Amino acid sequence: MKTNICIIGLGLIGGSLGMAIKKKKLARVIGLTREKSKAAMAMKKKAVDFATLNIKGAVHDANIIFICYPIHLIIPEIKKILRFVRPGTIITDVGSTKEMIVGKAERLMPKGIFFVGGHPMAGKERVGLELAESNLFEGKNYILTETKKTNAKALLTLVSFISKLGAKVQVLPPDVHDRIVAGISHMPVAVAASLVDSVTKSGKFAAKMKQLAASGFRDSTRIASGDPSLGTDMFITNKKAILSAIAAFKKSLAELEILIKRGNADRIAKKLSQVKTFRDSIYR
Repeated sequence: MKTNICIIGLGLIGGSLGMAIKKKKLARVIGLTREKSKAAMAMKKKAVDFATLNIKGAVHDANIIFICYPIHLIIPEIKKILRFVRPGTIITDVGSTKEMIVGKAERLMPKGIFFVGGHPMAGKERVGLELAESNLFEGKNYILTETKKTNAKALLTLVSFISKLGAKVQVLPPDVHDRIVAGISHMPVAVAASLVDSVTKSGKFAAKMKQLAASGFRDSTRIASGDPSLGTDMFITNKKAILSAIAAFKKSLAELEILIKRGNADRIAKKLSQVKTFRDSIYR
């Protein structure tokens, strides 16, 4: 039997999911969007087999539903679609925080409908369907969540399906996911934004800093060019883990500040060498 996939939200992630599924001929893809123009674009980009603005028409025959909306819209969307979803359907999302979403979604699920939280560690600072690409998930980590309420068969189905997109699937508890991404995904946004903010508040030097900013500043602050609403969602919904990560960052920065004040070149060099070794072990 042909697998039917419904993708709700045809932006960068949703569009790329559809393009990857269709490229690998894994399933029939139905897209649900709020805009006629986006439905037409999704068809033109071959991100979907069919796009509609009708909720029931999009989700009723789906085996798997991917909700590719910003974090604050995921739970409201689940509430909208549930009365049209048939038993046996798997619902997943792509939000970058999981504990809040998974907890609320699991409480909403009727008997026979299954929710598994998801988070593809792929994306760009700019978003939009026009930037979607079929190989976005190739070689990228894709996290799925598991709790005591997770249906084992539904989880295995998603692991198998997403692996076929070329992604490397990892299964984590939602709270563990949130603590990890706070450090490696959400904190970079906080740090980049704060760095840019510090430059804007440099008084008489700010204009010249802007004029002379080169690759170092560009590379360190690239992620600050992302959609502000996405950053806001991250900080509000992953508050506890973010605050813990900020505390750790402030401690590390304070330690470096002390070494600089003391003019301790040997200790500074040792610290920079340690962080270089760790970073180089990630990005070879």
